[in-house]
Amino acid sequence: MIFSAILPAQAAGAADATVLAGVYSPGFYSGDTITDVELVAPPGYSAITGAATNNVTVSVRHIRNGTVLQTFAAVTTTEGTNLVPESPVSVPITAQPVLLMGDVIDVQMHQNGAGQAVGTGLTVYVFIS
Repeated sequence: MIFSAILPAQAAGAADATVLAGVYSPGFYSGDTITDVELVAPPGYSAITGAATNNVTVSVRHIRNGTVLQTFAAVTTTEGTNLVPESPVSVPITAQPVLLMGDVIDVQMHQNGAGQAVGTGLTVYVFIS
């Protein structure tokens, strides 16, 4: 099973943007373990070069009954973490959620400091098996 979320454009320093990635249902899938999370910029995307303080964090969250239970994966565009067209960036999994039927996975983009402008089309893929 693969959940995906396409993130909107976001101006540097803008308010958080949150996008729904999907609703979990164990009856349709073979497992419930998050195995991988990837962030990919589309073709033609204006690259984002990582920065020490003014950057962007993309977080993948586990939600139950409208309440965030945890952020289980996140990546920040710090020095050395760049977003380049068609080059996947692995998003570290920091906790393993226990998914139940009806749980939601969403993706939140947050500007740190003055932030960085983010173009339309960044896609987050969450792999479950």
